Amino acid sequence: MKNPIKSYNIANVGENDAEINMYGEVVSARPTDWWTGEPIPGNFIALDEFLHDLNDLETKDNITVHINSVGGDFYAGLAIYNRLRSMKANITTINDSLAASAGSIILQAGNTRKVRAASNTMVHGVLGLLMGYYNVQDLKGVIKQFEAGNRALVNAYVEAGGQDPEKVKHYIDKETWLTGQEAVDAGFADEVI
Repeated sequence: MKNPIKSYNIANVGENDAEINMYGEVVSARPTDWWTGEPIPGNFIALDEFLHDLNDLETKDNITVHINSVGGDFYAGLAIYNRLRSMKANITTINDSLAASAGSIILQAGNTRKVRAASNTMVHGVLGLLMGYYNVQDLKGVIKQFEAGNRALVNAYVEAGGQDPEKVKHYIDKETWLTGQEAVDAGFADEVI
């Protein structure tokens, strides 16, 4: 199997500084072709690959993360958020264009969260695709999973920005699109670049 091109780039920009460019869809694992087993071309920020590469930055003092992402897998985005938040480095996240869905969760990982004036941040509650046959108990179980996911999502946004949980819940109960300054005003970013 060929090594796929990664849609994120990690670069050392000094002895103690690093920069990460995350431009792509957030996925738990890189999608592969069912028939050939080969990686499917596309801009995928694969959780397993990213966390492996992130280990190389454990000793850095400052990490800047540039984001342009349509989002993707909720739990992959949440895992990246939690790993970045747990690092000793000072993390600065920057929304270069779009931080949507799981991408907006990653944006929250910064000690300082910056947005471009001409950028969009989109937040919403947990979504899922159901295929197959389900009984009432199965569907109630899915609802409980979604509700737990929404509580975790609210906790991440509140932890990062200090907003009121009910205000955050209001934003994620519907799909909310925000421009640069609107994201700051709503508490999903700290400053406009």
